[in-house]
Amino acid sequence: MSKTKTKEKISKATSGVLTTIIDYVLFNLEILGELLTIPPGGYSMSNVQKVLSNTALGIHKKEIQRALYRAKSHGWLKNELKLTKAGKKKLKSILPILSPQKKWDKNWYLVIFDIPEKLHRKRDILREKLKKLGFGQLQQSVWISPINYLPVLEKIIFNYQLEPYVIFSQTNKIGRDTSRELAEKIWKLNELNKKYQKFISDWKRTHNKKERGFLQMRYLQILSKDPQLPKELLPERWAGNKAHQLIKNLWLFQLIKQ
Repeated sequence: MSKTKTKEKISKATSGVLTTIIDYVLFNLEILGELLTIPPGGYSMSNVQKVLSNTALGIHKKEIQRALYRAKSHGWLKNELKLTKAGKKKLKSILPILSPQKKWDKNWYLVIFDIPEKLHRKRDILREKLKKLGFGQLQQSVWISPINYLPVLEKIIFNYQLEPYVIFSQTNKIGRDTSRELAEKIWKLNELNKKYQKFISDWKRTHNKKERGFLQMRYLQILSKDPQLPKELLPERWAGNKAHQLIKNLWLFQLIKQ
């Protein structure tokens, strides 16, 4: 299977949380440390290849081997195939971040842009930066957030020389909806809340380490879609906070907390 198809399968299976085979290897090696007893000398290359190869995703032993060698060459893995500090830092950069709940100043912050097609790569980068910060798409080139990230975005706009094409704005009212109704429309929060509730129910149902390992990936999938809005904009009986508490004592929490 081609690298592109393998990446697509990994991304689809993890809802975009992991996008490359090296992401897959680093994440799973860290999970194995929690789910299994690590031998005194660490994992052997053959054991890791066997455990991490996944025919359902089209990942075979040779691909795992190449990914392990590449990760070691970058300094992300020790010889015994445990993650180095740099490897943990790399993994942290891949995963969604759980931030402390933000305070709301009752304003909405808008980013409006009209970037020409010849700069489409920079336009795509800006969109990705906005998504990463938790902005929601109001219209095709209009993105909003209840948090003032405009100083951060000013630096990004300057670095990519996009000043002529981007406008910032601030308002305390958008349209006829209440702010909570607007937040629901933009981020589909009720649907997200149901996913958190299902995660909580499934987590409480099982104490099996392997099954909880899969549930941790599901949690990351949900968190990656969560804009982590101020409490005034969240649905009643918001389950996100309870879900975060369930993973608070796990290795995963140390990786994703801000």
